[in-house]
Amino acid sequence: MAGRKVIALDQVQTTKDKLIEAVGRVLARDGFGSIDAASVAAEAGFDKRILIRHFGCLSNLVAAFGQSPEFWPSSQELLQGQAEDLKQMPAGQVVATFFKRYVAALRQRPQTLEILSWEMRERNELAGQLDDIRVRTALEFFEHIETDIPESPDLTAVVALMAGAVTYFLLRSRTSRFFGGFDFSDEADWQRLEKGIDDLLKESLCGATAK
Repeated sequence: MAGRKVIALDQVQTTKDKLIEAVGRVLARDGFGSIDAASVAAEAGFDKRILIRHFGCLSNLVAAFGQSPEFWPSSQELLQGQAEDLKQMPAGQVVATFFKRYVAALRQRPQTLEILSWEMRERNELAGQLDDIRVRTALEFFEHIETDIPESPDLTAVVALMAGAVTYFLLRSRTSRFFGGFDFSDEADWQRLEKGIDDLLKESLCGATAK
């Protein structure tokens, strides 16, 4: 049709990518309390109408950001192609593997750590969306536990405690160099943390036996 403007698909994707990147920057910088569609669109260099055209609303854009590898490692990234190997491991070793890879992945995502820090202070529907994505990734990973789980200790409680502990370590590393005798600038101390994860989970889940 003469005079009809055709927008190339790659241009559409580029615009979406810019908006996804922009919402990550705004969340990391300003948190969840004051974010709105107009500020995110402006961060990307667009009018608010562009955001609405491509995502419908800010909530949908945040969901797209949450599903992007820039924000959170996928279960496939954490599995590292070893899904079948994990099925042969005791439960404690599978959980330890998850948390060691979780720490490594988030150390490569400083923007994500800033967003997690904001989540501790500001909770709303947008924060809940990102939380749901993280939970789903963990569940997908732990589907690969195929060993018998003892009734005691409570695996869910152990995982929750470990998640809180390692997340605190990661967030603390963004604001302090030292904590509890650990030097966050020293790779050897991060390796000590990995060994600590192995030791704690081997001890707490030592009752798990292979099928």
